[in-house]
Amino acid sequence: MEVLSLIGIAALLLWSYGTFKSLFELCWGLWKQRSEGVDYVRRYGKWAVITGGSNGIGLQYARFFAQKGLNVAIIAINDEQLEQTSKEIQQQYGVQVKKIPIDFSEGFGVYKLIEEKLINMEIGVLVNNVGITHDKAYFETIEIESYERFVNVNINAAVMMSRIVLPQMKQRGRGLVINISSAFGLTPVPICLMYGASKAFMLSFSDAMREELRPFGVECQTVTPLFVRTSLTEDFARTTLGALVCANLDSFGKFLTMTIGKSTRTTGYWMHGIMLTASNLIPRDILCRLLHFFIKYAAAKINENK
Repeated sequence: MEVLSLIGIAALLLWSYGTFKSLFELCWGLWKQRSEGVDYVRRYGKWAVITGGSNGIGLQYARFFAQKGLNVAIIAINDEQLEQTSKEIQQQYGVQVKKIPIDFSEGFGVYKLIEEKLINMEIGVLVNNVGITHDKAYFETIEIESYERFVNVNINAAVMMSRIVLPQMKQRGRGLVINISSAFGLTPVPICLMYGASKAFMLSFSDAMREELRPFGVECQTVTPLFVRTSLTEDFARTTLGALVCANLDSFGKFLTMTIGKSTRTTGYWMHGIMLTASNLIPRDILCRLLHFFIKYAAAKINENK
């Protein structure tokens, strides 16, 4: 009986760790942020490279690292936003800003240009943030042409950017890679099948990368947020339900950046930590069905508002 009791206790502890890990790491990261100061240039390097950095979550990272004294290289598709963001950061923080207008959906041909733009730069931080979503539709109804574009942006961009910057980080023995996944990568997501699958890839890719980089002194953080009010979620955020569950971008950014260098995997936001912990209590099959209903409902409301 004693052996069975010990096994039961061990199983309970493991289950509790898996269920509450996200919330615990977020709280731990916030506490450490208050208890210590960090020289980010010395810890990581002189430059931060952010994909999709001209708006949304990427812009939150660009502002944060510029505030901490790092120069920033912003890679984005929108020239107008890129120009505006670059001017804002230069004027507000007085750091160098390199603008790299790139459309990641064009495929592998863009990376030679990116390598040329980043040559001779001491890259201390890479934020693999760029991503797109697709219409809320069943898999077989999505246009075939969008599949390649989706994979190029949501998967290949992180793979190729990491391949470009990791050699110098490993050689110096310091650096940080932040990979933006999603809570939708943790469970099957009907009607957002391609999006959820791409974020599941990012989750596995990032967690495995962390272990590979550990012996070299290079850090890797995986971010799994839920709903944040950005250009990708704007239509949903306008619905009554979306207004309730979408985090304000600036508030999210403040909490998210507090976890840098403090936690290896985080939702980035206290409310998201609670929501993810609650979802972990629901059996996977039931959660999948609930998400199916939830996304169908949200898609219908979005169409009503158009």
